[in-house]
Amino acid sequence: MPQHLRVPIAQLIPPPEPMRVSIPDEHIDELVESLRTTGQLVPLIVTPAEPAIVLAPGAGTPEWVLAYLQVGAPFEIIDGHCRYIAAERVPLAELDCSVFLDVQEGKHAMMLHAGIIRQSFTAYEEGRQFVELANKHGWSIEDLCKTFHRSAGYINDRVAIAESPEPVALAVHSRAINLAQAKQVLRAKDDTLRAYLLDQAQVHGATARTLEVMRHNWQTENEPRADGEKAHTPAYAAEPDPAVPKVCIWCREGSDPHNFREVTVHWYHERDLMAIVNEVGSHNLHSVVRARTEVPNEQSGSD
Repeated sequence: MPQHLRVPIAQLIPPPEPMRVSIPDEHIDELVESLRTTGQLVPLIVTPAEPAIVLAPGAGTPEWVLAYLQVGAPFEIIDGHCRYIAAERVPLAELDCSVFLDVQEGKHAMMLHAGIIRQSFTAYEEGRQFVELANKHGWSIEDLCKTFHRSAGYINDRVAIAESPEPVALAVHSRAINLAQAKQVLRAKDDTLRAYLLDQAQVHGATARTLEVMRHNWQTENEPRADGEKAHTPAYAAEPDPAVPKVCIWCREGSDPHNFREVTVHWYHERDLMAIVNEVGSHNLHSVVRARTEVPNEQSGSD
């Protein structure tokens, strides 16, 4: 796992084979401005560059790494060459660094960091790599937060996706649903409800907010009352009032009744359906249009 240190720039040396063969001046200028205005946001990934010292007894302990730093020994940059160049131009005396003794582990962290920054990884892929760093390399949540400059909540959300039931994990991995939708699906403890919510998100495009309403309604209807009965038993099922005029649930209009069609739905799913209709129904558009047309002409009463 990495050690996090402030390393003097004089002890940092560029990688022998930088990943970028040429670095545009515009890119360095942007980094210089960022370092001046907001400071260093992301640590460099480095490794001790003196093989003889690295192989010495006791190498790898936090005390050893600190002693290596204090004697002025050099660190080779694995990731952050551009930030290093920009820091020299600011100039800065020190930079935050994550120190790795295992270069391959450092390169793995570099790849994960690059994927997070570019948003090229799915939440599932990030979670799997966070789990791998924790389980195979002993990283703590603090190590992950410091190295990738992400909150514990960010990391835990993605670990939860990586360790979630396969249908949910695969849906996120294939980008069929996003992280917000997946979190609502996983909050459903009932297997049947979870499968239903996943279908609504994956097949029908239900938003995270809609899934939350569906989950809340299901829990309200299925949690036993004080008398032991559930809300969806016949005793609690209210019949529609026949005296209430019928209107289209989509546009909220009662005109053209001969073109009405019945929509068959369980009464205990009616609130789920209405939640979706209330969010996307055309009556929303109609109300906006009416509001605009009903605004009185300011000039009409001026004569």
